Amino acid sequence: MAGISSTYFQALNGVKQGGVVSPVLFCIYIDDLLKRLSASGVGCCLGSNFVSALTYADDIVLVAPTRFAMRKMIVISDMYVLQYDIIFNAQKSKFLVKCATS
Repeated sequence: MAGISSTYFQALNGVKQGGVVSPVLFCIYIDDLLKRLSASGVGCCLGSNFVSALTYADDIVLVAPTRFAMRKMIVISDMYVLQYDIIFNAQKSKFLVKCATS
């Protein structure tokens, strides 16, 4: 509500949920991870585009052709989050596998 403010608090990591600049800050912060994932050569071709990860606001989707390729991408992501002290919310994480049909 206009004119109402909260008490002071210190943000130790992350971006403000719903903040206008938060998606931009997230993209800047996570850009190196996206470069690492792309450089790994793991991903899928969607049309004529090679895709290893998709992002929107503060969400990331890893795209891999096999569960082994996905595991490699998760290891790359794990190393990145350890290096930069990032926390991924495991409770909000999902894994989707498309099974081959005969």
